[in-house]
Amino acid sequence: MRIYLAPVPPDRAAGVPGHAVGFVDPAISPLAGLRRAPPVVEGGEVLSYDGKRPHVGGNPVDHEDIKHALADEIARVAQRVFGPEYVGPMSLASGLSLRTVAKGRILSHGLPAPLLDMLGRASATEYPRATGYVLQAVAYMWDQHLDEFGAGEHGPGPMTTTGRRVLAERLDGILARAVTLVDDMRAEAAAAKARNAARLAGLAGTEGES
Repeated sequence: MRIYLAPVPPDRAAGVPGHAVGFVDPAISPLAGLRRAPPVVEGGEVLSYDGKRPHVGGNPVDHEDIKHALADEIARVAQRVFGPEYVGPMSLASGLSLRTVAKGRILSHGLPAPLLDMLGRASATEYPRATGYVLQAVAYMWDQHLDEFGAGEHGPGPMTTTGRRVLAERLDGILARAVTLVDDMRAEAAAAKARNAARLAGLAGTEGES
């Protein structure tokens, strides 16, 4: 069995119970592993979760039946999005505890469907690792803003509408400053490299004259 976490098109998810998160034994394009080539997924059965119960092709299955394939796939996409040491970043991005996303617990309990969906969607983006960093930055700022703006208007859940708007504006500001900082730093590094190369070339010319 091979599980592949990826966005499920609406036509494939139609009629499937619960939250569709990927596929079981699909045919995947050869370019799927390349960074800028979102995979083409054909065939296979849709993997979905109705509450905590997994379904394959609309039929309920036990976690025991898929746990090894699921754990292998979670490790693949999590590393693609968050890097080799993915447990901490995945905890931050999801808001779940380190215990919940620990590798051993993943094998015994899997992960909540929304996190499986997040991993599959993030992994299928054009730049999955950059997406992983952005997810962590948004989650970090989200946690900071909850104290200021509170949860959603109707109780626990998403941040208030005002909080989300302010968060987006502040993240835009952080991104703009980050681009400037990286650009300035890279320009300084390139200039220093050029000066060093010129100095070495001058020394080599002096040695040749002697």
